[in-house]
Amino acid sequence: MTITHHARGELLGKALIMFVGLLLVSLLIIFAIEPSIYTTTLWPGWVPASRYPWPVLLFLGALIAFLGMLMYGVLHHWRWLFWGILIAWTSSVIQIPVEGLQLLGVFPNPYPVWYSLFRGGAGFIELGFAFWMIQTYQHQGVWAMGRKKAEQVSHLVRTELGLFEYRCVGQGPAVLVLNGGHTNCHSPLGHEAFFLAQGYQLIIPSRPGYSRTPSSTGKRAEAFADALMSLLDLLQLDQVIVVGISAGGPTALQLAGRHPERVSKVILQNAATDGRYASGMIRFLTYLFFNPVLEGMVWAAFRRFGRVAPQAALKSLMWGLTCLPIDQVLSAMSPDQQQAALAFLQASRSGSGFLHDIHHHCGDLGRVRVPVLVITSKYDGLVDPSHAVYVEKHIPQAQLFISEAESHLMWFSIHNHEIQARMQVFLHS
Repeated sequence: MTITHHARGELLGKALIMFVGLLLVSLLIIFAIEPSIYTTTLWPGWVPASRYPWPVLLFLGALIAFLGMLMYGVLHHWRWLFWGILIAWTSSVIQIPVEGLQLLGVFPNPYPVWYSLFRGGAGFIELGFAFWMIQTYQHQGVWAMGRKKAEQVSHLVRTELGLFEYRCVGQGPAVLVLNGGHTNCHSPLGHEAFFLAQGYQLIIPSRPGYSRTPSSTGKRAEAFADALMSLLDLLQLDQVIVVGISAGGPTALQLAGRHPERVSKVILQNAATDGRYASGMIRFLTYLFFNPVLEGMVWAAFRRFGRVAPQAALKSLMWGLTCLPIDQVLSAMSPDQQQAALAFLQASRSGSGFLHDIHHHCGDLGRVRVPVLVITSKYDGLVDPSHAVYVEKHIPQAQLFISEAESHLMWFSIHNHEIQARMQVFLHS
């Protein structure tokens, strides 16, 4: 009969809880029959007036509480506890020979022989558990819950115009992807599989202020557009297709307007363009919650929320991304799409990047002469379709496609295949 990874994790957890429970009972028995062991542990040489002094009682109470918390944490598979137990019990490799040397009289031994034998035996068991945990982690991850997917490899390069973190994947004509707010080059890219299937190479930089690309590389959209030229030069790319997503839209348009010879086409996906994106409430919430001091705690709290109540967490963020009732949006998504959307949002970090984004402008669109496909979600609650209409009116070769996608996250919609079909026609035209 095959034992599943989950069953292996449960077996390890039950064995640990049983051992800690037996350890707890043993400590109580030792306290009952030989309390002087505890006084020797706390204060060597101290002879208390009573058999059960109150400092020892307090120490035993704290020890019981600690072991109780240990069992609770094992039962609930606390990740940090896995590593704490592993490190502590691996140290038994030192404790065991020390106990042996004390029994042989090499080192002074303040404890009875039977207690030293007990400690040595417990050390052997702890060391066995440590090896078991190492084997479990190597094959099935922490608590046999599965290994975390390896983070995609990024590169960090310095050019004459700044430091860049970027990810490169695929082979073929180059597509420069400018991700939206709260994302970086490691963030899940909704249409990555689509572009790779079409035979393109994706160059995905972290925009300034996000992940390892510093703000000094270009706080303003036009500054980062100019800096990107040095990255393209380093990668020996004469011309690229540019994809601007959400808050990455202004940089995409600045790039096409300021360096038209390096851009062949532009695709905008729910891109902020006309300067009204960061007005009012968005600007206020950005300074309040997504400043560099608090944003890490805000997103960490959301990730914790997502683990405890994934559906509620998804609803809490979707309310600002759609004009439709939340339940209607979620009911239109498949379970896989809901899971992917939650994973996308849980991977978010703001750094100082979003503080820059709210001040970005797309510049003089009259300078943009390359073909531009403007895709907008009809029910986007964050960047309404007026942004796409603005681009269509000001760029001669702009093509507008209004999707029935239910939210700002157009990739997680039943209408995504229509978006991909429209991009395919545009790319090959």
